[in-house]
Amino acid sequence: MHDTVVISGHPNPEQSYANKTILKYLETRKGLHVNHLIELYPDYQVNAEKEINALIRAKNVVLQFPFHWYGVPAILKIWIDSITTPMVYGQFKGALKNKTLVISTTTGGPAESYSSTGYNKYTMKEFLLPIIKLGDSLGMNVLEPVISRSASTKDAGLEERLRQH
Repeated sequence: MHDTVVISGHPNPEQSYANKTILKYLETRKGLHVNHLIELYPDYQVNAEKEINALIRAKNVVLQFPFHWYGVPAILKIWIDSITTPMVYGQFKGALKNKTLVISTTTGGPAESYSSTGYNKYTMKEFLLPIIKLGDSLGMNVLEPVISRSASTKDAGLEERLRQH
C-alpha cells in the first residue's frame, strides 16, 4: 500500500519539461506511487477496477496534469469517467470518504491571465471547480489546488518553482 497515489494525466510527458520535472521529483518520495495513465493505457481503455482498487488502498490521491484547453487532458478525463460512477453511485460508493485529494496542475499562462481582468477571464479555481466538486462527490477532503504557472517558459526560477510544486 502506498500512502499517496499520483495519477499522471499528461498525454505526452516526455514533451513537457514542467510535468516531467514535477513527476521526477515526486517519484523519489517514499510512500508515493505514480500511475502514468498514458503508459498504462496507450489505447485509452482504462481498467476501472484496477484503478479503483489503487485509490481505495491509498490515503491521498494527487491528480497531476497540464491544464489543457480549460480542463484536463483526454486520458485523465477518460480515467475520471471510468472510476466515478462506481465510486459515487455503485458498489464502491463511499470508498474514498475522508481521503485527501490534491489537484496539481501546470499552466502555460502567467498568474495574471487567470483573473476576471486577465485574458482568460476566470480564476484557476473557477476553471477547476468540476474537479473540486468531483472530490466532494467522492466524499474526499479536497485541498487547495497546487498550480505552477508560466510553466512553458524556461526562466531562471522555473526549476525551483517546479521542485517546490
